Amino acid sequence: MLLKKRRNNVLRELTNIGKIQEFQRKLYEKAKANPKYRFYSLYDKTYRMDILEEAYRRAKANGGTSGVDGETFQEIEEKGVTEYLTVLQEELKKELKKEQYKPKPVKRVYIPKANGKQRPLGIPTVRDRIVQTAFLIVLEPIFESDFMESSYGFRAKKSAHGAIREIAKYLNWGCEEIYDVDVEKYFDTVEHYKLLKLIAQRVSDGKILHVIKQWLRSGYVEDGQHKQSKRGTPQGGVISPLLANIYLNPIDKAFERSGIGKLREGSIHMIRYADDMIILGKKKLEKGIRILKHYIKRLGLSLNKEKTRRLNLSEDKKVEFLGFQFFKTENRTTKKRLILVSPSPNSLKQCRERIKKLINHKIPLKVQDQIGNANKFLTGWTGYYRLGNSSKALNKIRDYTNKRLRRLLQRNKGKSGYGWNKIDSDKIYGKLGLFCNYRVQWL
Repeated sequence: MLLKKRRNNVLRELTNIGKIQEFQRKLYEKAKANPKYRFYSLYDKTYRMDILEEAYRRAKANGGTSGVDGETFQEIEEKGVTEYLTVLQEELKKELKKEQYKPKPVKRVYIPKANGKQRPLGIPTVRDRIVQTAFLIVLEPIFESDFMESSYGFRAKKSAHGAIREIAKYLNWGCEEIYDVDVEKYFDTVEHYKLLKLIAQRVSDGKILHVIKQWLRSGYVEDGQHKQSKRGTPQGGVISPLLANIYLNPIDKAFERSGIGKLREGSIHMIRYADDMIILGKKKLEKGIRILKHYIKRLGLSLNKEKTRRLNLSEDKKVEFLGFQFFKTENRTTKKRLILVSPSPNSLKQCRERIKKLINHKIPLKVQDQIGNANKFLTGWTGYYRLGNSSKALNKIRDYTNKRLRRLLQRNKGKSGYGWNKIDSDKIYGKLGLFCNYRVQWL
């Protein structure tokens, strides 16, 4: 009986996914066919039961902690998902129709940045996460039709790896003049009315715009105090990446209109991943830099003067982007120029620091539990950084992890050293099961 119920649930889920994909395809095709068309009467689609069920599934799969109300997915599962979504659907019908939807403020937490500072994240409530995901399902295909090929962040069939491959391609073509861009506190400085104006170019449904406005202005709770948001979008919100791409899309379009990205001698190319951008060219980049600065100013943003800089690969030897390092070398035999890609020194340093925390004799965890935690981290880290010419860097991480585990085993026995003659690799990677898949993926 239980097996039959699970099978029916899987079939229902697959049917929902198929219906939603067809719905999104029609939205995308309509938007693509008519770039000036403005969509209306979308709000009733956001609380369709199939969309709410898919939104719940995605929101739950993303995990995360509870918001300011303390409600968790586990509590919803215990009470009954169907009952919860049925009530939510009825509430949304009333709230959206009368423009009474009122999201709760996000819970502000901080995560460490690479430079030692703290990055603020806003965690919405589970209810708001589900509603944001439902809106994302409806709105994403519309705006996806407008996005440029140069944008790689948080888009279907696009990825950070795609951006890295594209940069490597241009560098191999000889585009060694580089403008490395850093936007000053992007998520804190987005101007709400400008973002809503950009959304309204494609969506005329006032109820949809009202809800997005409420999300932007809901504010955050920190140290028990509710603080309003007059600018910015909260990092951590489900819909925030889409809003970031909408807000920065005018820059991508300006580069496309200018024609400077066309494949010809002296062409200039821009690659963008959310608010991370880089401009590359064979000759002077002045035109591209002027376009960028003009639109940065129009959007009410500013460049970080300390981190935004011009480089030349022949002189500076390397450039970093999205945690990778690109550097020029030459084949010793043929003297042919080569562009190599590997994890940046800072990425390797952060990785070692993380492993040191996960495999440590001071942690009150069993050896097997520490290995399990390290394996989870290494699976994700190597999955991202194994791209390109990363063999040497990955081998260093493998050796470092091996030594950390050996040191732990020796300390647990009250001995010093690493036990090179007493602990063989079969035990490390076989019996104990330490992660060992460090194969690279070529560009």
